[in-house]
Amino acid sequence: MPCVLLPCRHNRIRLSRSSLLTGTSALLFVMWAATGHHAVAAPLVEGNVAVPPSQAQPFSIPAQPLARALAAFGAQTGLQIAFDSATIAGARSGGVSGQMTAEQALANLLAGTGISYHRTGTHSVSLFRAPAAITLDPVRVEGQGNGGGRKGWKEEQIAVYATSGRAGLVPKNSSAATKTDTPLIETPESVSVVTRAQLDQQNARTIAEALRYNAGVSGDVASGYTTRFDMVEIRGFQGAAGADEFVDNLRLFNGAYYATQQIDPYLLDQIDILKGPPSVLYGQSNPGGAIVLTTKQPTATPVHSISVEGGTYGYVRGTADFGGRIDRDGKWLYRVAATATTSGTQDEHTRNERFGVLPSLTWTPNDRLTMTLSAFWQRDPRGGNFDTAPLQGTILPNPNGKISDHFYPGDPNFETYKRTQTAVNYRLSYRIAPNWTFKSFARYANVGAFFQQVSSGGMLDDDNRTLERAAYGSEEHFDTITVEEQILGHFRTGPVKHNVIIGGNWQNIRDSANLYYGDAPSLDVFAPTYGQSIGKLDLYEAQSITTNQEGIYGEDQMTWGHLHVQGGVRHDWSTIDTRDQTDSGGSFNQSDQATTWRGGILYAFPIGLSPYFHYAESFQPANNLSFNGTPFKPTRGRQFEVGLKYQPHGFNGFFTAALYDLKQSNVLVTDPVHIDFYTQTGGIRSRGIELEAHVDLTRNLNIIAAYTYQDVAYTRGSGDLTGERPIAVPKQTFSVWGHYDLRNGPLRGLGFGAGVRYNGNTLVDNTLEYVTPSYVLVDAQAQYSLDAIAPRMKGMLFQVTAQNLLNQRYYPSCAGADTGCYIGANRNVIGKVTYSW
Repeated sequence: MPCVLLPCRHNRIRLSRSSLLTGTSALLFVMWAATGHHAVAAPLVEGNVAVPPSQAQPFSIPAQPLARALAAFGAQTGLQIAFDSATIAGARSGGVSGQMTAEQALANLLAGTGISYHRTGTHSVSLFRAPAAITLDPVRVEGQGNGGGRKGWKEEQIAVYATSGRAGLVPKNSSAATKTDTPLIETPESVSVVTRAQLDQQNARTIAEALRYNAGVSGDVASGYTTRFDMVEIRGFQGAAGADEFVDNLRLFNGAYYATQQIDPYLLDQIDILKGPPSVLYGQSNPGGAIVLTTKQPTATPVHSISVEGGTYGYVRGTADFGGRIDRDGKWLYRVAATATTSGTQDEHTRNERFGVLPSLTWTPNDRLTMTLSAFWQRDPRGGNFDTAPLQGTILPNPNGKISDHFYPGDPNFETYKRTQTAVNYRLSYRIAPNWTFKSFARYANVGAFFQQVSSGGMLDDDNRTLERAAYGSEEHFDTITVEEQILGHFRTGPVKHNVIIGGNWQNIRDSANLYYGDAPSLDVFAPTYGQSIGKLDLYEAQSITTNQEGIYGEDQMTWGHLHVQGGVRHDWSTIDTRDQTDSGGSFNQSDQATTWRGGILYAFPIGLSPYFHYAESFQPANNLSFNGTPFKPTRGRQFEVGLKYQPHGFNGFFTAALYDLKQSNVLVTDPVHIDFYTQTGGIRSRGIELEAHVDLTRNLNIIAAYTYQDVAYTRGSGDLTGERPIAVPKQTFSVWGHYDLRNGPLRGLGFGAGVRYNGNTLVDNTLEYVTPSYVLVDAQAQYSLDAIAPRMKGMLFQVTAQNLLNQRYYPSCAGADTGCYIGANRNVIGKVTYSW
């Protein structure tokens, strides 16, 4: 994620709600006019960039994490410093003190970090990581004396330059929690980060797979290897299609039924998991947290990578990633990432197919303005199976035996799933003053989905083998427009540093959906006969839903020495217009508004320990009617959290521990009098502890470990559910992943890893009558850099990954006793060849 540190001076900015939500076309014209006529007296020339003369000035910046040192340097000099978060991850500066020029001070701050810089404008520089020097053992070099005769042997140190193959596995920075690039050690809330390096090493094919080794997150919710939805829960909460997701600051929307926005993990650069209510910065959200996705962006560093992979069940995938400069000066940058997948699945007669591309273009005409335009297209012609199997023969015994883990309850001649997503995006950053920046984001997206399937009814007939089925269908389409604008400022009030963000967003979604239903023949689960006649489906619901949401927010991050204090507030407005063409009584309008708060305090001890406290709130509209035809109030969430973060100075690592109490009120529960309707008297409470560690134990060994204990239950007012745990929520999860690289000897270039995942049991129907058993799964990975044996094959990497290596049969969760349970993914082995240059 690109990061920019801006200098700090006092300026007044006046804002109104309307000014935050205006378009940017006129503003771009003003920017162009304002930035195109800067006179610079007596410039020096460095490459192709005119550089004004630099005068000596006093500096006094102590040794500290490099990100903080650069912030202090930028505030004093007025230089804008641009870099990728991964570039400075874990780096520390030795500080600088004395009278010197800005260039000399910056060089001293970067000394010993392996990071260099180059000028990109008269008041801007860009950081890049220089190749790491590897010192070999002394070697003998034959030398010549002055007379040309042989005088003896001379020992020299030879430096060989190479880049690390495991860089970036230990996260240090995140912009997701604050919408400004902030060191995690200074962020007073729980955030987990999955880096691009981890995604590549574990070869994650879905968002759920990418989050398996993080605390507080459960991605094993649905069946096998399915790509239709990202069924992820955070701290015991999930939405209709999983946790709320945001891409590049803007929300990914879900339609009213089965159409959802989704992005392939290969097109991402980083995944951040925010734990706890995120409403102050992100608006209407699930109280458990949010998944913040960062896409691959244009970069001045050349990117050239292609890969081909294949594996179990006919899995085949190709990917490509290209990027770099278009012009010599780097004012134009580009990036194109693409992926194409086709695969069978463990469920008979089903396939997954996906094609996606993400092109982007960045324009930086000067050191004040940066604009990125991007487009996104992803098509899923097939979406595998997303259905359950009956309890008898899965988690319950069946006299006829176990149901096959390849069981498919649908019909291949009828099953259809198609989804197409398109989007165009822009991102703009304009430095309106040395310490104030205006940012604008916008996205238009279009999603269309069509599916029909024969679905199981859950329980078997009395013969313990006949499954009653029904046929369903859906045609759904929605368009969305999302705009967000921000002003970021840096200033001081006495000894206190302020990092302020003020913003507003507007989002609109227009959704239309037709739902169909029909009868379907039963199926013998032990001797299934497919291709049976299925009649025409009848339309039973046709809805159009228009949702309009607006919000304004502000937050101040204050720093006084080692003390960090965070405070933020937001107000949201929401209107939902529902029109039901099949039932006039189902049409209604709903308007809501809410104010949410959050605050945190953290003390960063010099030894690397940071204890913190955090409070946050959330709200989420509930688009439904009671038996009396009254719209429901939004659900509200609030959380108290205390935690401890540790970033050691002696080695590369990051450790977190969090203890939280989270409650959601106004939860919909079944009306005890009118069972086809809901009442809004319920609540859910989640309490737990989360432990997570990312650490390089040695230069060769990296470990990721996570543990979660969560006590989730319905609270008083939830009727028969009071005191019970929600379905599909495990009480405990544990995971550990380790990777070891061989850098010397005859096996140099070889790396291998292994992981263990434990998930506790889950309830099937909110009672203790049916429980899915806990399970332990083993994953593995091995890779080999071919340039270790053939230097001309530099950049060629061969990789093998295995999920559920021991082929353990398990059931990640159930949809209910009357619906059935999901069968977990069998062993999957994938071989992959990547060439990067």
